[in-house]
Amino acid sequence: MNTLILGTAIRLLVPVFQLFSLYILFRGHNHPGGGFIGGLIGSIGYIFYAMAFGPKSVVDMFFMRLYVEDRADTRSRSQQLLQTIKKNTWQRKKTLEQLKKGEKKGIHLEPMLLIATGLLLAAGSGLAGLLLQQPYMTALWTDVYLPILGKPGTPILFDLGVYLMVMGVVLKITFIMSEE
Repeated sequence: MNTLILGTAIRLLVPVFQLFSLYILFRGHNHPGGGFIGGLIGSIGYIFYAMAFGPKSVVDMFFMRLYVEDRADTRSRSQQLLQTIKKNTWQRKKTLEQLKKGEKKGIHLEPMLLIATGLLLAAGSGLAGLLLQQPYMTALWTDVYLPILGKPGTPILFDLGVYLMVMGVVLKITFIMSEE
């Protein structure tokens, strides 16, 4: 569905969806809302973008792929890892150069990386309680007051992890379904 009106509108609405999803994420810290609904709202913009321009354009515009080496390679694992890091670093530098030239715009991430980072944040937010010899997932708060967040603590880390996981899962499902 490649219409001029949808294409023009969605380019303007993706940042609006992202900002509103972040508002819902941080509002849910002290009020109804939070990571789950924020992640769903954040992924809506990308879904509409995929509807208007196709899934490949969403990946090209907003996501970056990581490259891995072939397992049949005869080099040592450390040499393979070093080569992979060089290739990924070069690709990032190339993407940053394209961003500076205005060829590509947006934040470049892979949906599976969003899922993994979200899972790590959500599970890791409970470890702070264990380190202080309290039960897992005990909420800990700081004494600092921030204007938007209020008093930040481990629950916002959990919500941020859920936000990233939900956004990653919805985007991965959308990309898989739109490829078929």
